[in-house]
Amino acid sequence: MGIATTVLIIDDSLSACQFMAGILEKEGYRVITATDGHEGVMKALQERPHCVILDVILPGISGFEVCRRLRANDHYHHLPIILVSTKNTPVDQSWGLRQGADRYLPKPFTEESLVQLVGDVLPEQLRPPAALHHRGASPQRLAGQELLLALQKLIPRRSEDPDLMRLSNPLDGSVVIPDKQARRLYAAIDGRKTADELCSITHLKMKEIHRALQILLAQHRIQLYTRDGKRVDSSLFLNGQ
Repeated sequence: MGIATTVLIIDDSLSACQFMAGILEKEGYRVITATDGHEGVMKALQERPHCVILDVILPGISGFEVCRRLRANDHYHHLPIILVSTKNTPVDQSWGLRQGADRYLPKPFTEESLVQLVGDVLPEQLRPPAALHHRGASPQRLAGQELLLALQKLIPRRSEDPDLMRLSNPLDGSVVIPDKQARRLYAAIDGRKTADELCSITHLKMKEIHRALQILLAQHRIQLYTRDGKRVDSSLFLNGQ
């Protein structure tokens, strides 16, 4: 049996790494992960992956800098690199490609688009048999997965309504979260923390955070923003609400 095609995923969100790794491992790829730029460069040098999936916003050094460092190494001059990011304007994508990336995949993305793009940048002989015959997954399931992935790095900002802070449960009991955790979650929504960080603070699961934020969005009590302060269309997260 030959050596498995290796994909290195560099993303500071552990859940995002697990999400992408699960998809690619099902297709027969060997997956390794790193959660910051320095670790990503080190693992790329040690593991010699066949493809790198790289988030733009990383602690330590940015995804753009990781891309430049890998391209500066003769061994990685032709290494397929896919940048992924919620920063998806034409300027962002153009800049990312100028740093040496082969493709730019905006978040949120589907399982099908991730598998397709990895297959596109790899020579056919490096694609596992399952990836060559990939037929996609259930659209209903994908919708939930991709929304969770996109939500993790967005920043909710609450409206200035002091009365809500005095409620026993700002979610009006619409979600199965104890009152204490609901108040703690609402207080933690300060316009600086990502949904991923809110999970750590409140000890809630991302699906619970997602549901709670859906309710607050529907009630116009919060808005969602990217890290660089751009407001996100909330309707994307209200599907099925």
